[in-house]
Amino acid sequence: MKISETPIPDGRNTRWAEHRRQRRSELIRSARAAVHLIGPEVSMEEIASHAGTSKSVFYRYFEDKRGLQQAVAQGSIDFMEAELKKAGKSATSAQDGLFTMVLSYLRLADSSPNVYNFSIAIPTGMAIITENMARFLQRSVEHVLPEYKGENGNKNLAYYWATAAVGFVRAAGESWIADPKQRQQLSAEVLARSISDWLLTGIDTSGSTNEQHEEH
Repeated sequence: MKISETPIPDGRNTRWAEHRRQRRSELIRSARAAVHLIGPEVSMEEIASHAGTSKSVFYRYFEDKRGLQQAVAQGSIDFMEAELKKAGKSATSAQDGLFTMVLSYLRLADSSPNVYNFSIAIPTGMAIITENMARFLQRSVEHVLPEYKGENGNKNLAYYWATAAVGFVRAAGESWIADPKQRQQLSAEVLARSISDWLLTGIDTSGSTNEQHEEH
């Protein structure tokens, strides 16, 4: 009988790996809840207390607070990326796709400004968000305007437009979530539609664009 060269997985190791994955997910959810309630400046002691455990447990899974921030940011990005993929599949036009993407971003930030600010407090957190949004926008522009797609590398005109657009969206979105009164007066839908209009067609100085959005 020929002995298989492929080692047989150890059931105990597999179960332990699954346990660690589940435990890590639980800690991320607990950390997110603590940040949501306490604020982006929450300490590791407060996070651990909220989770009903000790700091040493968190350090066992995330090494330090920066590692935990990156894990929380990645969780938010995974959700946003799923929404962006839906937008790409269902969008009937570049403007519709851009609107859906911006709306997804605003809703994510608005669901918990504390978690959003906690996630972007480290360069890697913001880099994840920026990269995902820019990649989606670049593909959208290249699909609608093939002439913007360069032959050499990814840094073509569509890339630079997408990178600039992400900065535009972030600046408007972060200003919006920083003011609770503004979020009550101006809905995410209206702001997202306005931003997508501004990026693709320019600002409507007559004010008719906002009036049309409010009617719908």
